[in-house]
Amino acid sequence: MRKLLSFLCMLVMLTAFCSVAGAAERQPLKVAQFPLIVQSSWLEPGLEVTDDLERQIDRALHVPLNGTLHRVEYLPEKDCLAAWDEAVDESSSRKVKDRAKVIADKLGADLVVIPIVNDYVQYTTMSWHWDRDIILHSYVSLELVVYDRATDKVVDKKASRFYDDDYSTTGTASYLAREAMTDLIQQVNLRGYIWDRPDADSKADESGDKQASAGDGQTTVKK
Repeated sequence: MRKLLSFLCMLVMLTAFCSVAGAAERQPLKVAQFPLIVQSSWLEPGLEVTDDLERQIDRALHVPLNGTLHRVEYLPEKDCLAAWDEAVDESSSRKVKDRAKVIADKLGADLVVIPIVNDYVQYTTMSWHWDRDIILHSYVSLELVVYDRATDKVVDKKASRFYDDDYSTTGTASYLAREAMTDLIQQVNLRGYIWDRPDADSKADESGDKQASAGDGQTTVKK
């Protein structure tokens, strides 16, 4: 039994060592994770709601033991915001998705993630019924823009929720916003951008295979 435990301990240590060694050789994925961008002209979500929505993004992009494995390098928020300002000044388009690649180039980022609140509405009225219940009116519209340098593609997804009924905590704008953000994260498969990426070695092998196969079809012309 002791020999088995010793063997298992050695196996765990060897696995951890190999993981750290492999991480040291691999370049970390540079991620530009933006804070919540609020573009709502009606209301702005409160600090608690903003923090909750940003934490949802945090969890989707979280890498356990990243301090040891160095799989991801999260770029400083101030650098991301500075790149945002520059992209706004330089771009003629008002669409965030058109600025994402420009921002990535300025930061040298492999992945850019920008969560946006486009609309955030909540107000109450009194019912016309005899009991004069309070009617809650809520509407939220969120957007998630992701640029991936590996594919050189921008994914832009939107999700909205509305509520128009007797007052309920599940009808508040804050509740609807959390639901919409959960939906967006699943729509774009945000975790997949971290965990489903091919390793650098497999990319190199794939590139080599493509070159070899292209070379097989070439004919040498003698002069």
